[in-house]
Amino acid sequence: MEYQIKFRGIDRWNRPVFKVIDKPMYFGSTDTLFNDEVEPDKVNNYFKDNLEELEYFGNHFGCEPHGGRPENLKLILNN
Repeated sequence: MEYQIKFRGIDRWNRPVFKVIDKPMYFGSTDTLFNDEVEPDKVNNYFKDNLEELEYFGNHFGCEPHGGRPENLKLILNN
């Protein structure tokens, strides 16, 4: 299963959050944090090579991470 994701923003805990383009599904990182003013290109450039860091966050922006990600799920970064 593949999902295309797009950077959505930085949440109030400084976590980068990405949204699946056509579904209410959010993924983010709890390990790599950014400040509110970060340029989206900087976040996208980092995660081009580190998509394995992204885990399922839930079905809306700002929710608590649910953790993990199914092994058969492939995320594709869409700038």
